[in-house]
Amino acid sequence: MAEQKRRIGAGALISYGLGDLYGGGSFLIISTLFIYFLTDVVGLSPFLAGLAVFVGKVWDAVSDPLMGLLSDRTKSRFGRRRVYFLAGIVPVFVSFWMLWINLRFPSQVTTFVYYLASYIVFCTVYTIVMVPYSSLPAEMSGDYKERARLSGARMLFSQLSALIAGTIPGFLVKNLYRDNPSQGFFLVGLLFGILYALPWIVVFLGTWEEPVPDAPGGKGRNGAQNTAGLLQSFKDLKSLLACRSFRLHIGMYLLGYTALDILSASFVYFVTYYIGRGSIYNLCLGSMLIAQLISLPLHIMLANRIGKGRSYAVGAGIVFLVALFLITLRPESPAILLIIASAILGLGLSPVVAMPWAMLPESSDADELTNHIERAGSVAGVFTLCRKLVQAFTLWVFGLLLQGIGYSAGAAQQSSAAIEGIRLIFVFGPLVFVGLGTILAIRYPITPQTFALMRKALEANRLGQDFSCTELEGMKLKKITG
Repeated sequence: MAEQKRRIGAGALISYGLGDLYGGGSFLIISTLFIYFLTDVVGLSPFLAGLAVFVGKVWDAVSDPLMGLLSDRTKSRFGRRRVYFLAGIVPVFVSFWMLWINLRFPSQVTTFVYYLASYIVFCTVYTIVMVPYSSLPAEMSGDYKERARLSGARMLFSQLSALIAGTIPGFLVKNLYRDNPSQGFFLVGLLFGILYALPWIVVFLGTWEEPVPDAPGGKGRNGAQNTAGLLQSFKDLKSLLACRSFRLHIGMYLLGYTALDILSASFVYFVTYYIGRGSIYNLCLGSMLIAQLISLPLHIMLANRIGKGRSYAVGAGIVFLVALFLITLRPESPAILLIIASAILGLGLSPVVAMPWAMLPESSDADELTNHIERAGSVAGVFTLCRKLVQAFTLWVFGLLLQGIGYSAGAAQQSSAAIEGIRLIFVFGPLVFVGLGTILAIRYPITPQTFALMRKALEANRLGQDFSCTELEGMKLKKITG
């Protein structure tokens, strides 16, 4: 294995982290404002507006893993990941901006086709850039702590972007351009398109990929995958599930983010209808996001001491306890209690959100050790795809639950059954999923100590050599690979 030639300093951390300004903010703006823009500004029917987003998710089912395979096979003088950052700068800007241009064609179908095409273009560009980006830490460093710092920098910028995306677009549309929302959305597309595009210049210039030669005889790092056809490699992605670490990792990721999706979707309903004080929603959300952001460095340091899986378990445990506390809240409870609970919730959510991304390079290593194929891009592609599909399913089920409890859209008052249903969804949804995620996190086998053992075994594997180890070390490796 090639020795690491460069260390991860502050410049590299900032350069890499800047890329998730795009990842952390663009889909947040879309999830909160795009349907509203299509229905209330463009005039598209709600059914067609929702259909455009749904078809985009179906397209992701093909494009995400395919992009992972393509980036694994790419050869260029800029590397196989970073070349897509350079190529994506202009498309990132154009694809985001074109979503928010108010174009009304003579028929609903023609209008639908334009925005469907625009959304698919955006999703494609996002995939082309973000899948290689997610797999880059495995290329930049083989050190456990440095990879954690890279992922931590990414999540810091992601959370900062989420704060910006969650406040400024809504202010522009609802306040500054309240009488002309079409102009407000146009400005959102222009300004945020530039914000998401320009950092990729810094990401490209400030990051690198360490060259690693193929193993003798076509084994290990690149050999097996490069000799297989693209279609066969696509079919072979199911072999990822043969790796125990990957199964636990993807489970933790999906359970944690499902809890987050339920919490995010139901939070405004809980504060508005159960607590009866919708005016403090932004204050609660802000305190949660700020606590999530400022506590992240602490969780990264903890992860480097006890392991990323255990850091996730600590955060999930905090979320679990806060959910238990929220059961006790009543409409007459002081508002300060909900604000404090929101901040503590952010403290727990921080590692639940960040650690799965920090663990991605280790899952790539474990998969390579298990299946003798280096495919960090494919791992990132499958990872991203699962998240999008589960999010779409979760939000769909949430809508069905609202309908099932008798929630009346747009009504100033809700029935007592609907209000109690909102409370149960808000509290017990996250409670169940973070509880299950904690169980998987405790069983996750890669720690700083076992990571060093895995890297030694992986080095021997890449060189086509037998790896000799004690019986205890063999048992630890078996827990990693499954």
